[in-house]
Amino acid sequence: MESERSRLIYTVCIVVSILLAVILACMIFTDKQAEKAHSENLEEFTAKAEAYEDELQALKDRLTALRNGVDYVAETAKIMTGFVVSDVSDISYIREKASAYSLSPVLVIDCLKDMDFIKEVTEAADDSWEIMLYASEFSEEINEKVLSVMAYLNSANRGHCGVFLLRDDFKNAANIQLLLDDGFIGYTGYNDSPKSGQSQDGSVYFDYSFLTASGTAIAARLSILYGNKNAMILAFDMASINSGALTENYVLSILDSIKTNEKNGVCLITSAKEVINELSEINMTEAERRAEYEAQADELQARIDELDKTIRRIYSEFEE
Repeated sequence: MESERSRLIYTVCIVVSILLAVILACMIFTDKQAEKAHSENLEEFTAKAEAYEDELQALKDRLTALRNGVDYVAETAKIMTGFVVSDVSDISYIREKASAYSLSPVLVIDCLKDMDFIKEVTEAADDSWEIMLYASEFSEEINEKVLSVMAYLNSANRGHCGVFLLRDDFKNAANIQLLLDDGFIGYTGYNDSPKSGQSQDGSVYFDYSFLTASGTAIAARLSILYGNKNAMILAFDMASINSGALTENYVLSILDSIKTNEKNGVCLITSAKEVINELSEINMTEAERRAEYEAQADELQARIDELDKTIRRIYSEFEE
């Protein structure tokens, strides 16, 4: 009797275990199916939203461009090679690199330097070299020194390229207006994604990369420049080269790289004059830019708002 009861209990246990296993398997299968369905739904909703998100970003970029001015996309990226002089002996180094790499060097002169130094450097430089003015700091007071350097260059029939290298820490509307009032036709700036073009006031702008140490993340920046087909000046800091912070091997690697890319048609190593002329010939006046903005802004903003609502609705439907 006891034996039969034990067998019965054993049989019941086996049956229960099988049932539990079946139930567990069903639950796992159901969860997997639900997870698969959720994943498929997410992909479907994401695909729907992405189509609108791409258009939304393009419209936002267009509206920003209309507000800020005209960002110019050329046929190929333009690179200017600049050298920030720290000593008159730098001229020999620059002349050597210009000859070896067929460069049109831009002599970048710090207006805070002593005027005798500035005179000595400009007299030692080749007449064909362009001069770009710069200040390691900038303010209304320092702008007076900039005006003094400009007056000297004009009196010496040397001139300058017309664009001021304005470091990013000092790039603001007030300082830009000071430079335009001085007679500059544009300025350089620093943007994560290099840009060049015309501002709403008609002044030209392009990017700079100030090279002061080996290992500067210039490769990624150049890659963006090549893709965007904009203009940028590479400003090699001679004080850093002389101290060894910017090594000769690193300088040569950059020059070799841009020359190779020029040979492959990826970029053009050119003069500041050529870049400035190209940007100046965009020929869109402030009134024309304002008219273009006013004609398109409301329509663009309405479409942006519509797309934003559509994208939010798609994701809210998925969450339901």
